[in-house]
Amino acid sequence: MEPTSAAIATIAGVSSRALFQHFASLADLYAAAFDLAVSRAFEAHRPVDIGASLANRIELLVSDRSALFEEWLPVWHFAERVRSVAPAVGLGVAQLRKLLRERLAAWFATELGSLDPTARDLVLDSLDLAFGLDSWMNMREQLRLSPIHASRTWRFTAEAIVLQALAFPAQPVAVA
Repeated sequence: MEPTSAAIATIAGVSSRALFQHFASLADLYAAAFDLAVSRAFEAHRPVDIGASLANRIELLVSDRSALFEEWLPVWHFAERVRSVAPAVGLGVAQLRKLLRERLAAWFATELGSLDPTARDLVLDSLDLAFGLDSWMNMREQLRLSPIHASRTWRFTAEAIVLQALAFPAQPVAVA
């Protein structure tokens, strides 16, 4: 069930009339709210220190992503509820996924750079799947892991993926 304009106006402390003076439709309001949440979430993100050790980068990645995604769970639920009535939110989700993938590529640029293109794509796909919003939601809501347990799982997963890729960098990847 999507949030109503009356509920949004109440939360914002304005009238519904004032709300629609700024937004032509509820879908536009949803898109603006989602865009604001994305910009706030990423305005203070830490730059990637590619000179840091792999272990330190993994620790920072897990720390940053787990804090961000834990904070983002309500926003993600909102986006899931309103995507069908606000296509711009769906586009925003796609852009967010792209941004998160690009950040992963930056976190592991050193390791990915040593791989052939096929292996690099496979490793980045694996990291992207493992460290996406869906993964965090699954661990927290479906598996009911605590944030600490979910973070430990992510740390182990990152180490396993990257160390496996580095152990066999030139090995051809089997494609099904």
